[in-house]
Amino acid sequence: MSGLFSSKAPAPPPIPPVPPPAPIKDPSTVVEDDVRADLKRRKGRTSTIATSGSGLTTEAEVSKTSLLGSK
Repeated sequence: MSGLFSSKAPAPPPIPPVPPPAPIKDPSTVVEDDVRADLKRRKGRTSTIATSGSGLTTEAEVSKTSLLGSK
């Protein structure tokens, strides 16, 4: 039985070299200007908030009316 396990495994093939990464092209200024214009045009969450983080800063107008409509 020792004859089955006594042989050594063959050596793996050498690892091929890694190719260099492709150069990144700079975007044209026209594309950058379009992206900036789109970002300015977008409405985000902050533009839709009507109050600050602490809530309303003014007191609410509360008046109690009677059933007949007089104040």
